Amino acid sequence: MKVVAGPSSQDLAHKVAEQLSVGLVESSWKHFPDGEFYFRFDEDVSGEELIIVQSLYPPQNEHIFELLTIAHTAKDLGASKIVVFAPYLAYSRQDERYLPGEAITSKLLAEILCRIGIDAIYTVDIHNLKVLEYYRVPAYNLVASPLIVRYFVESRGVSKPFLLAPDDEEAAIKRVEEASKALGGVPYDALEKRRDRYTGMIETREKLLEVKGMDVIIIDDIISTGGTAANAARISKKMGARRVYVGVTHALLRGDALKLMEEAGVDEVVSTDSVPAITTKISVAPLLREALIGKPQL
Repeated sequence: MKVVAGPSSQDLAHKVAEQLSVGLVESSWKHFPDGEFYFRFDEDVSGEELIIVQSLYPPQNEHIFELLTIAHTAKDLGASKIVVFAPYLAYSRQDERYLPGEAITSKLLAEILCRIGIDAIYTVDIHNLKVLEYYRVPAYNLVASPLIVRYFVESRGVSKPFLLAPDDEEAAIKRVEEASKALGGVPYDALEKRRDRYTGMIETREKLLEVKGMDVIIIDDIISTGGTAANAARISKKMGARRVYVGVTHALLRGDALKLMEEAGVDEVVSTDSVPAITTKISVAPLLREALIGKPQL
């Protein structure tokens, strides 16, 4: 088994190789002046089991094509097994047609990857679990929230945590449940969020939270504009939270997202290396190691 470092996840690929105690495949890549992508394996990969590490964060279309090129080349050159580790799996919001005539882009991506010949795919905190049903190969969702909450307890000294999901979707509930278990069963709850499918406007409904004097850790999968996390922070502060932290797996942080959350009362935003960001403090590499060889998370 060897690890292939995709252009979007060079540092993460090195960490994955270290976690698995395997080597990195020698490769070369570049983008031509017109934007076209060039890739070359600098060693023989025939008969090799490969793990391609390539997160599909923005510019997602560019990163997707890079992944397709690497996977297709590996298959064409005779790799015996191709596993994709895409911590941020782009187009995972659209699992069905919510409005007539919509494209199901998650299905499109799954069909292309499967047609190329990948053997399995691992992602982290996918936005919609139903998307994985489109893959005709084993597809796994890894959960980063236990790593995130441990960071706040061990590195920030949080002693009375209350975990909060900013919405009540199935995946969001699972994230806070897993995080609660990791801390021995600390209290948690979820807010109700509604998004207008035409305007994109988000409404977070206020509810009674027993958080007075406690440190609230908002656990989210993706933060783009920061609006949802900011709404959850305001509600937490109104209910008497002492401090409010945000732990997010995929920190896209568009525009003034950090400023918006800070103004809402967030003390710190921490994210994983699925998307390189100024908030990155945690690596998802141990999650893949645990999934592949069963060793506990560090």
